Amino acid sequence: MKRKEIKLFKYFKNVRKDLKQILFLAFSLYFSIEFIFNNYAEIFTNADKVGQLISKLSISYISAFIFYFVVVHIKSENDKENINEYLGYKVYSIITYAHLIIQPMLQKFDNKARFEYLDNEKLSNLLASINRADKEAPLRFKDENENANWMEWLAYLKESTEKSLSEIYVRYTHMDSKLIKILTRIENSLYISQFDLLLNFEYDKTFTLYDLQIRTYLKHIKDLEDYADKNFKQFKYRNGEFVGTK
Repeated sequence: MKRKEIKLFKYFKNVRKDLKQILFLAFSLYFSIEFIFNNYAEIFTNADKVGQLISKLSISYISAFIFYFVVVHIKSENDKENINEYLGYKVYSIITYAHLIIQPMLQKFDNKARFEYLDNEKLSNLLASINRADKEAPLRFKDENENANWMEWLAYLKESTEKSLSEIYVRYTHMDSKLIKILTRIENSLYISQFDLLLNFEYDKTFTLYDLQIRTYLKHIKDLEDYADKNFKQFKYRNGEFVGTK
């Protein structure tokens, strides 16, 4: 099968299920009436006229479907493919920023460590072992000769995430409802909304304060990663390198 034919088949496969079902019904009715029922005597008065009406309605729907498929659906699918490259890049950026909350902390104790979704106990122990004020984060500001502290690092990742979210929302009309739901949960997560509030708490210098917030945030990120791997995986490394991914 040629590449163009494969693409057309893919486009047809993505048409709404109910529209395809009606198309199949229209074809079935048309061919049944024109090639089978017209060969038999009328079973009731004006049956021929009813049959012709149904046949014409079927042809009208088939014609309308072809017009929709060629003029509307194919263009929409092309637009979707083009925009998905951008969306995929931005979505994986958000995932990477989340991975980079945890990976550098793990690398404090094992410089070869890679990001992983830790269970609650391991995550709590890790967060409790990191002093938020220690200047050990993998970020160095201009005009400074020392690394940023952990809070500055997380603030940088948070700002980068919020920037990516705002850039994604510009393409809102090209996104499906599931992606919007996941991104909205991330945007409104306790980690994002309470980040600045918790800065004022001084009684605990570790990240234990952020335990619940980070834990639930990573669950949302896992949902986003599962969605991305299903819908955007071909764009994962298209526009950049993601040092935080496994």
